[in-house]
Formats: sequence, structure tokens, C-alpha cells
Amino acid sequence: MKEVVQAQYEQRLSRYAALIHGNEPPGLVATLAIYSALLEQESILGERLWKIEPLLYPLIQSVEIDLHLATARLLERPNRSDRSLIGFLKFCRENRTLITWLDGTPPPADLLQTQIDQLEAHRPTIDAIMGRRDKHFAHLDKKYFDGTASIHEDFPLSQSDVIALVNAVIGIVSAHQRRLSGQMNFHLAEFYRVAVDNMVRNLTVGRSTNFPGQLD
Repeated sequence: MKEVVQAQYEQRLSRYAALIHGNEPPGLVATLAIYSALLEQESILGERLWKIEPLLYPLIQSVEIDLHLATARLLERPNRSDRSLIGFLKFCRENRTLITWLDGTPPPADLLQTQIDQLEAHRPTIDAIMGRRDKHFAHLDKKYFDGTASIHEDFPLSQSDVIALVNAVIGIVSAHQRRLSGQMNFHLAEFYRVAVDNMVRNLTVGRSTNFPGQLD
């Protein structure tokens, strides 16, 4: 029994790590880095960013939706998917004495409860992301079909709350990785942030060169 539970724990954790740290396609870490960097550029440049490149506006919206969908996939309620991160933590709590970390100890019960509580503290944000996905992105609910109702008004989300939630998810998975293997996945978050900065800088130079005065 212990071997079966240990194998399930390691297999599920490995899959979460791939969804978070993977690069092909980009995982949650990369998507968050791109999104945060684009928001930072918007904060610095304001509407001037759209003059630099109008396509950056729909790009930000697309990355935001991708971030929401990737997060929703990981945070389904356990009664809808036992493969969610919340289901994983409850699996760990129920079977923790059959799980062994690198140092030979099981995951502490108080740590697992703290991680569950961390996610539940973001419940309004999780529910809003799920609502947008279920009612609009994955299925076109008739309430929003004719455009008279707004999914953004019915399921409000702040960018900072989404970022905080995603960082909590990344932190929980990374903590389990570190305790299981003693190693951390090194991701390319900084690479993506720098790439966004360079992209905006290059677009600014190109727009200024080819269309003098347009950014004034």
C-alpha cells in the first residue's frame, strides 16, 4: 500500500511540476512572467503602450485568458476533479503517513492544512476564474450570448489577486518538489520578463524610426 501511495504522490507531483514549470508549451510560471511584465509595461507607459504597438492590447487580454484557464485547470473542486491541486493536498493529508520525503519524514499535517488554507484564502478569486471559464470561455452561457450581461461584472477579478493566487499555487508545488527531491526546477521566468521588456523597447525604436512623431 505504501509503495502505491508513494508512486501516486510522486507521479501527480511530477505532472503538476510539468504544468507549472514546463516550456513546451509554456507553463504557469512562464505565462505569469509574461503577463506580469506586460502589466508592468502598461503601468509605466499607460496608453502610450498602445501607440507603440496596438496589438499589445489584445495580446495582454489573450495572455490573461490563458493564465485564467491554466489556473482553473489546476484548481477544480475535488468533487469535479480529483486531479486538481486541492484534491492532491487532501490526498496527501489523508495518506501522509504513507508518503516519505527525501529526509525520511512524511509531509507534516500542519503544513498540508496550511497549504489548503492558503488556497482557500483565495476562494473568491478562484470562484471568479471558474465562473468566467464555465460561463464564457469554455461554454457560451445564454445569459452572456446576446451581450446584455457582462461576465466581467458578474465575476470581477483584479489583476493583483490573480497574480497572488498563481504565486500561491507555484509556491505550494515548489515546496513539495523541494522536500521530495531536494532540488528545485529552475524556470525561465526572468528570461520571459526580459524578453517582454526588450520587445517593447524594440517596438518603440521601430515606431519612432518609421513613424516620427506618432508617439508624441
